[in-house]
Amino acid sequence: MNTSPGLNLSLRKLGYFVAVAEELHFGRAATRLHIAQPALSQQIRQLEADLDTRLFDRTTRRVSITPAGEILLEQARRLLVTADGVERAARELREGERGLLRLGFVDSTAYELVPRFLREYRAWRPNVDFELHSMSTDTQVDALREGRVDLGIGRTAAAAAGLDVRVIGSEPLVLAVAGEHELAGAERIDLSRLVAETFIGFDREVSPTLHTELRLLMAGASVSYNPAMEATEYTTILGLVAAGAGIALVPSSVQTFRPPGLEFVSLADPAAMVQLVVLARPHETSAMIGGAVRMIADLAAAGVGGVAAIATA
Repeated sequence: MNTSPGLNLSLRKLGYFVAVAEELHFGRAATRLHIAQPALSQQIRQLEADLDTRLFDRTTRRVSITPAGEILLEQARRLLVTADGVERAARELREGERGLLRLGFVDSTAYELVPRFLREYRAWRPNVDFELHSMSTDTQVDALREGRVDLGIGRTAAAAAGLDVRVIGSEPLVLAVAGEHELAGAERIDLSRLVAETFIGFDREVSPTLHTELRLLMAGASVSYNPAMEATEYTTILGLVAAGAGIALVPSSVQTFRPPGLEFVSLADPAAMVQLVVLARPHETSAMIGGAVRMIADLAAAGVGGVAAIATA
């Protein structure tokens, strides 16, 4: 525990006092404390001088505690237990075993990756609490810069200038269509087949970077990407698709949510992928955050959430 030298000395003296009070023998107390008996006697005399009161009655044959010493013993034990608890809590904070982790994550990772991460991290560090925020990558970037979250799980590094970005994987995009759509049941299609389709997409005001990346992807297939309807959650987007309002390009991990009347179709285009990135403030030294980053990367490497791992340094 980082305390002032004076407080360390006082706690040490109280510890010496408790040992003598419990042993009622300076030799046994010194052995228990792994110090020389003369040094222990000197420390007790100094404590009595500090308090201006006698704590022990000493004779050549026995040591007994005084009434003042009995009162101090109760208080000293309580103080030492409290000090030990404070020291233990401080050590747990330093080592990442205790604290509050404020996590931002994109909606699509809420279906498998984030629940798996939370389950495994809580089993590993049960004294760490979480504050969870579903938000777009762009919003995570702002929240990290403003200190509102500690860690982000996002989809692109494009808007994250000035932050530490770790690309840990990529995930195929799939096409969500209504069960009665002509593409339902297709094994795999090219993006160019979507030229006349009506798109439903993620809100471009909330996630402008994702919107730009999808627009550029579709432009490469000579398809205009300008969603007629937009939402901020994939549950809403997939619900609209199932209702026949249009089609949607979504990360493959959202396939775990499948309302009635919804089908998913694989895309043949190799470029139809989205990254998975972990975002943090630069020069982050928190052991708690470092452990979280490593665990998320390990889960991505294991393919959790439909993510294909990318080898990173």
